Amino acid sequence: MNLTNLFLARHGQTEYNRLNQIQGRGIDASLNETGHRQAHAIARHLKDSELHRVYSSSLKRSQETATVVCQLRGLTLESHADLDEMDFGKLEGRPISEIRSQLKELHNNWKAGNTSFALQGAESPEIVRNRAAGKIEQIIAEQQGNNLLFVLHGRLIRILVSHWLEYGLSQMHRVPHTNGAVYHLQWDGQLFEPIYLNHTDHLSNGEQLNG
Repeated sequence: MNLTNLFLARHGQTEYNRLNQIQGRGIDASLNETGHRQAHAIARHLKDSELHRVYSSSLKRSQETATVVCQLRGLTLESHADLDEMDFGKLEGRPISEIRSQLKELHNNWKAGNTSFALQGAESPEIVRNRAAGKIEQIIAEQQGNNLLFVLHGRLIRILVSHWLEYGLSQMHRVPHTNGAVYHLQWDGQLFEPIYLNHTDHLSNGEQLNG
């Protein structure tokens, strides 16, 4: 059996994460000091895994995290806009404490199975799944049998993992995410098998922060 190892990592922390503000596709923030430490921790965690390719979204926080791994492994980063975080529209940049009612409306719709629901000008989970899963599955088909790292975003990881493990998008809240966390899935040509999800043991206590 020719297994493809798929590693997903959530980007390191930004100031938006630290301040508990929504980022999304429209906020292109760089990593903060903690985020850079988390990027190096990801690289250390993967040091014994033979990586063949590294991919990121087009956003700085994803590219900066992935670049640390690439520099240590002598690999070239490949970035794709299809791997960007969900577009949260008018909610982006705002403190979560100010938009709890809008977030509750989103989550209630999604949990009820209305995963095509989005606020005006934003993306739905189904739209994000189609663009990102489609791109990654194309890459997997081209890189069959290789070990691939994708440095991605929190909501996007929830969407992808719930889709690939057949939870359904309405159950994506079951997938935890942490800045700097790593996920390992294996693809055998038919099914994805989870090896581990939201692994954070490589992060120090001060780096295991949600957001």
